[in-house]
Amino acid sequence: MKVVLLEVCSPRKEYINKDVMGEYGMVAQIGVSFLAKVLEAAKKRSVNIPVFALGYLAAILKKNGHQVKYKFNAIPVDADLVIIPSSIVDYKYEVDFAKKIKQANSKIKVGFFGPFASVRPDLYLAAADFVIIDEPEQVVEKISENWIPQGKVTGEKVENLDTLPFPAWDIFPLEEYSYQPLLKPRPFVPVLSSRGCAFSCPYCPYKAYYGHLRQRSAGSVIAELKHLKDAYGIKSVQFRDPLFTSQRDRVLAIADGIIANGLDLAWGCETHVNCLDYELIDKLYAAGLRSINLGIESSDIDVLTKASRFSAPKQKEIDIINYCQTKGIRVAAFYIFGLPQDTAETIKRTINYAKKLNTIVAQFFILTPFPGTALYGQMVDDIIEKDWEKFNSFTPVFRHPNLSSQQLLLFKEKAFVSYYFRFSYLIKHWLEILF
Repeated sequence: MKVVLLEVCSPRKEYINKDVMGEYGMVAQIGVSFLAKVLEAAKKRSVNIPVFALGYLAAILKKNGHQVKYKFNAIPVDADLVIIPSSIVDYKYEVDFAKKIKQANSKIKVGFFGPFASVRPDLYLAAADFVIIDEPEQVVEKISENWIPQGKVTGEKVENLDTLPFPAWDIFPLEEYSYQPLLKPRPFVPVLSSRGCAFSCPYCPYKAYYGHLRQRSAGSVIAELKHLKDAYGIKSVQFRDPLFTSQRDRVLAIADGIIANGLDLAWGCETHVNCLDYELIDKLYAAGLRSINLGIESSDIDVLTKASRFSAPKQKEIDIINYCQTKGIRVAAFYIFGLPQDTAETIKRTINYAKKLNTIVAQFFILTPFPGTALYGQMVDDIIEKDWEKFNSFTPVFRHPNLSSQQLLLFKEKAFVSYYFRFSYLIKHWLEILF
């Protein structure tokens, strides 16, 4: 069969990333001021990563003998099947695109997958032939000349991730992908060494979709990294796991394998401060760790505790981040405004704390109760936004007990602008950004 894996993205001015927020996606709407627009434009020019799951689907389909192509914002007319990843932030455009495909050739079967399609399949089935609920690989494995999914089809979680083939990146535009300013060497691709998470943060969309923690073996990860070097000449990778260093022995084995095989890769990961220590950082740095994403969320321990967020002592955050930056590891710190116990004062303190940490990247999100998360169930009566595309991590969508929507928007814009347009930020990071 002729299968097209299709990414679609509406032509907005803001940066859209559909592979974050547990694949619900985000839209970087920083603010309305001139400086906010400058930051939005800079964001759009720097990071470009594919919807990671498409790499796995490409590998499965190719393994089973299908002719597989990747397209972006193009209507396939010579295909038997088109598979499109869904997102909450761009679903209207995705649905409209499916309708256009059917209008161009009514014989083409069109299907969607992903977390938003899983919780709202009705929105997609108005235009598509099928929606895969939950993880898509085991359903796609069954696709053949004699069977294409129809309606709602429920997949199963892949319990043994080592059984998955390595993503087939050869059909993708690798030269376009980047993860700047955190990782400069290219070609670049993402790598996934686990699914799910050991934590249970109620607002986490990744946990809601992927569920319990499943980890690939260190040997499988090393084999993929060798394959990426040999097959594609990859020079940097970002581990997309939300908690890459949660199992110390496994990540040390991965580091040992990278060193033993002389892979010479720059790589980054996401984790929690409580899953790091100096000895571990030293070993990972020796293996090529050059960037790290950390969820800080708030400077206020009480705010974090009442939001059921597993937090680290603030002095440990400061020490670990300083240690990473001293070694030359670029740090991205993530913050959330609008946690239930937040007030104007706690947010002001968080902004000041972010400036104290002074990481090369600081992201200031507004708490978003994504459908499917525990937080959505807790807040359903307080949600004031009817447009799902506003659930983009930069827009208030619920009634906060202490802060108005306008206050949250103003704090978000103030945080971004006052953070990046500081002398102490520019003097510390401008060389890293430029070079």
